[in-house]
Amino acid sequence: MACEPSASDPQPSEPINHQAPANLLVEGTATPLNVHSQTPRLSWHANAKTQSAYQVQVASSAERLANSNPDLWDSGKVAAQQSVNIAYAGQPLSAQDTAFWRVRVWAENQQQPGPWSQVGQWEMGLIEQADWQAQWLQVEQRVVADSSEARMPWILYAANVHPDITEALPASKKEKQLEVVEQLKKQPTASLFRHDFAIDADKTIVKARLHSTAAGYYEVFINGQKVDDRLMDPGQTDFDQRILYNTDDVAALLNQGANTIAVHLGSGWYDENIAFSKWKNPDEKVGPQAKKTLSYGQPKFIAQLELTYADGSQAVVASNEQWRSHPSPVLKDGLFSGELFDANEVVANWNQQLSANELANWQPVQALEQWPTGRLEPQRLPPIRAIKKMTPVKIYQPREGVWTFDFGQNFTGVPTIDLAKLGLAAGQTINLRYAEWADVEGNISQKSGGGAPLLKQVDSYIASGNDGATWTPVFTWHGFRYVEMTGLTEAPTLDVLSAHLVRSDVGVAGQFSSSNELLNRIHDMALWSYESNLMAVPMDCPIRERAGWTGDAHAALITGNYNFNMENLWQKYLGDFATSSHIAPAVVPGKRSHGGTYDWAVAEIMIAWEHYRHHGDLQIFSDQYDSMVEYMDAAESKLDNGLLRIGYGDWCDPVLKPGMGRKRCNPQHTSPTITSSALLAHGANLMSKIAALLGKDADAARYQSLFGAISEQFHNEFYNPETGHYGSQTADAMALRFGIAPITLRQSIADALNKDVVETWQGHGSIGALGQTYVYRALSDYGYGDTAYNIFTAEGYPGYAWQFDKLQATTLWERKGVYVPDADPMRKNAPGRSLNHPFHSGYDGWFYEGLGGIRPLGDNPGFQHFALQPVFPADLDHVNVSYQTGYGTIVSRWQRQGDVIHWQFEVPNNSTAKVTLPGQASAIYQPGQYQLTVATTAL
Repeated sequence: MACEPSASDPQPSEPINHQAPANLLVEGTATPLNVHSQTPRLSWHANAKTQSAYQVQVASSAERLANSNPDLWDSGKVAAQQSVNIAYAGQPLSAQDTAFWRVRVWAENQQQPGPWSQVGQWEMGLIEQADWQAQWLQVEQRVVADSSEARMPWILYAANVHPDITEALPASKKEKQLEVVEQLKKQPTASLFRHDFAIDADKTIVKARLHSTAAGYYEVFINGQKVDDRLMDPGQTDFDQRILYNTDDVAALLNQGANTIAVHLGSGWYDENIAFSKWKNPDEKVGPQAKKTLSYGQPKFIAQLELTYADGSQAVVASNEQWRSHPSPVLKDGLFSGELFDANEVVANWNQQLSANELANWQPVQALEQWPTGRLEPQRLPPIRAIKKMTPVKIYQPREGVWTFDFGQNFTGVPTIDLAKLGLAAGQTINLRYAEWADVEGNISQKSGGGAPLLKQVDSYIASGNDGATWTPVFTWHGFRYVEMTGLTEAPTLDVLSAHLVRSDVGVAGQFSSSNELLNRIHDMALWSYESNLMAVPMDCPIRERAGWTGDAHAALITGNYNFNMENLWQKYLGDFATSSHIAPAVVPGKRSHGGTYDWAVAEIMIAWEHYRHHGDLQIFSDQYDSMVEYMDAAESKLDNGLLRIGYGDWCDPVLKPGMGRKRCNPQHTSPTITSSALLAHGANLMSKIAALLGKDADAARYQSLFGAISEQFHNEFYNPETGHYGSQTADAMALRFGIAPITLRQSIADALNKDVVETWQGHGSIGALGQTYVYRALSDYGYGDTAYNIFTAEGYPGYAWQFDKLQATTLWERKGVYVPDADPMRKNAPGRSLNHPFHSGYDGWFYEGLGGIRPLGDNPGFQHFALQPVFPADLDHVNVSYQTGYGTIVSRWQRQGDVIHWQFEVPNNSTAKVTLPGQASAIYQPGQYQLTVATTAL
């Protein structure tokens, strides 16, 4: 092998100059307006090749800071390289205080500091309940709209009993769905709220902060303008324990003189009272016949507008009994059904100034004496937003009066109807039904949504004859590729319907591309699947359950961490573990959960650990420690002869050939005892490290002992000395990646794993959701990078090319092999399970860690010190990978030219990389851009 420059003396091609620190963040956000922590975490990019020390100054005003009077905190010179998640250690801060801060750093071997950064700031929120003058409001009497002829189609479609639905229900299920019809008829409308207030003409506003949230989904307006671009807000939590609130700067929306603040309130997750419910005997409070529902009660909201004037005076406009309410034109709304909107019920200018006559029909509100939740917390995770506009690529007309729009891509989104192009008559109803599947003629099937939710996806718009330009539902979202439109009198054009991909607006952190277009499509399929299921929680699927299944979260953890900035979303989701009423919960948050799912709920420990390795956040361990210990104690108590013999296992691994029967998604090749025990051993090992970092040495020793005991029993029970491995690809990969296998046997186990892939499975993986993350690294780390790569390019079932060509998949399907495409050329036999399940996406991490070689270095936090160890498959010509860390962007790209590989990589400021290439000793590289040449004969 030839390398230039020498790895023993690596030098960057372009040294990086020492500039002022930049990219100042507080709690992972540029300028947060509602911080609660007294020790908020501060981060910056050092803009020095190597930071040897830093100084942070914090003041109560920008002027004080400019005058070098940091009255809140001066860290002094701190000898440390860390520039991510530095805890504020200054004076206590009160509700609505503003802190201004700056930082400077010393570069290595320099006596003088560099220049100060620009000034950053953060504001404290309403920290205690006593800081809220506002009251929670709800309507006094919820209104149920009549089920007129124009409105009934939505109800029948949502209940799946409309006569035009081509998939007939069996009699036993239809009886149940007729009960759903009656429940839908009783569903109340969404609600409008408003309040007028005045600002004196001689007052000049210098600061206006609106603190608000809802138990339900809500929109808030000032003088007719929506104050934000958030959708389906706030994010789902265990609402009885905590609700997330927002703080917005609304100064630009206010007028001197008359003003109106208004709220549109829907059900959201708070009052989802039909999906997954049972109501055989609503009067029974406990027992098997008791009513079960996801609902917490009637939707409600709270809002507090804080005004500060130039003369120093202040005023508060708070939600209270003086507000008024009115039924919304959103007559029905539900996450699992959709929206029924009647434009004839629109209240013109409802969120602006109205005359006394116009206000005559507005009703009093009910102000609640008790909060509906234990506490309000800042919504730090990025909100759900419209991310990308989607347009259909084709229209089918499968039947008279039925048109199906094909968007060409399965995704989670909200539609927009171009009403101006339709010219609807008063009373004309447009129905939109959503599906992941359609036959060759364009007949949709909603079968992949399953029967358990009891509801099907549908939106309906009833025209008034004086309709606006467009219409988009506001309190629901759908998973779909196909949209069926009915209710038109003539054929629509392709441009009458569009949609937007919606998800939590986490930033993009990683980029991957290669010379193999199949590989790029496989990467895109992982991204579409993952993005479609980021809705304030990492969901399992966007149609059937929409739930934060904990095992799904850890199965796809690596995919999220490399492709997106998941820092604040993971902190929120880990908080959902802490508020769960179950030990070892299957789902968090919400009422779908149950306890005792130890192979799934180990996600709490795994996510916390990887969050630390990717973002350098040590505080998360203190926040979660009690909850994680509770999990470990419960899991350890379930050990049976040293192993955990309960769990889901390697869920949804492929059957041997398409069409083979199976029970649900039960694992075919790896027993739940193997995966549950391996994951618990891994959890114990991570807990040992976490405890040590927190100075809990006794706990660290106890968990390390548990790891050793489980590993020993695992090996004794499952290792077959004749075959040289543990019996399946997932079992071998977990044993290798978790350090369970004895060191002396690891290479031979990897040899056996390679043989199983190449010979037994003809180059394919036999892995389910859990194995996806581990098999590729287990192969490539032990010299079988080509085998790992070839799994992606292998032909036939269950390979990815087969999924694209035969299934026409654009996202990852829950089950492999249940649907037989060759037996269904007209696509009439629709699959019965989700077609958008990201828990199969764990392979995508290997594109970063394997092909790009970007990976954590041991237990080092935050990717300040990381590893670069790329794999160069013989059949791949080039790869381009980048990953944005808290310290900057890591780049790794290589190009094959003849018998050499040209590898370029970049180490960000204030970081180091341990570079390892086959046949050569590792070397530490300092910040800079490098080019190495690698001879393929040495690979």
